[in-house]
Amino acid sequence: MQTEVLRAFRFTLDPTPAQQEDLLRHAGAARWAFNHALGMKIAAHQQWRAQVQALVDSGVEESAARKRVRVPVPMKPDIQKHLNRIKGDPQKLPWPVGSIGPARPCPWWKEVSTWAFQSAFINADQA
Repeated sequence: MQTEVLRAFRFTLDPTPAQQEDLLRHAGAARWAFNHALGMKIAAHQQWRAQVQALVDSGVEESAARKRVRVPVPMKPDIQKHLNRIKGDPQKLPWPVGSIGPARPCPWWKEVSTWAFQSAFINADQA
């Protein structure tokens, strides 16, 4: 008779103050990117609702208006392209033409790994 032995290991991170600051910077960037993606998705939904309401106000039945209106929900590729367009280079001026949002929304983007943004956009799509 064989018995199965399970082993467990527990690891603890003990970052230096500099590493802790870097971890916090990356976590903050991911949080900002997730909120940015979520904001774009909410804006698309609000646009859809406004168009449906406009059709309902013009006399179209609500169920028909809901089926007729198509507003694409931005996904990771669209959100990434939008961020690349608006973030610009923090050392360069002027602000990119046609940009939407606050001036230089994340001037610190060069200080963190791009994966902080990429994973946040993926998580926003899954949420």
